[in-house]
Amino acid sequence: MKNQEKQELRSSGVLTLLGLVGVSGLIIATPWNKRVQDSSSENALQKAEVVGYQVVQIYREASRSQEVYFDKGNSRMPASAQSEPLRSTGTMGTDPWGQPFNYRILSGSDTKKIRILVWSKGPNQKPETSDLDDESKPLETQPNYAGDDLGVILSVTQN
Repeated sequence: MKNQEKQELRSSGVLTLLGLVGVSGLIIATPWNKRVQDSSSENALQKAEVVGYQVVQIYREASRSQEVYFDKGNSRMPASAQSEPLRSTGTMGTDPWGQPFNYRILSGSDTKKIRILVWSKGPNQKPETSDLDDESKPLETQPNYAGDDLGVILSVTQN
């Protein structure tokens, strides 16, 4: 009879066991979830850098095609070579959360260098860094990103 009482499974024992499993699961899952978020952010920064180099390349090619005709003494370009004026802001590519990256070509003091800021609004897809969209505000250094916004500034020599 005593062996049977010792071997009974009571509801309090089951609840205690489930509670311990739940707490253990939370302890294990928290660092794993943080790692997944960090890898998405790292992935976004790498993609932002690639998008930045792509925009710089497009900017270079557009600048060269306009210069070629004016360097030859032509005052006009053929209609096939004409393009829209080079925009200093825009969107290109997509971040890991499915939203386009924003870019802004920054005017540097040295004309041989192209500086570009590329940023993502982050997982919540809301702009939280106020000075990124303000084109009138010069950016000399990496902005302090608010919330989950992230981005990079690239400085590329123009050949």
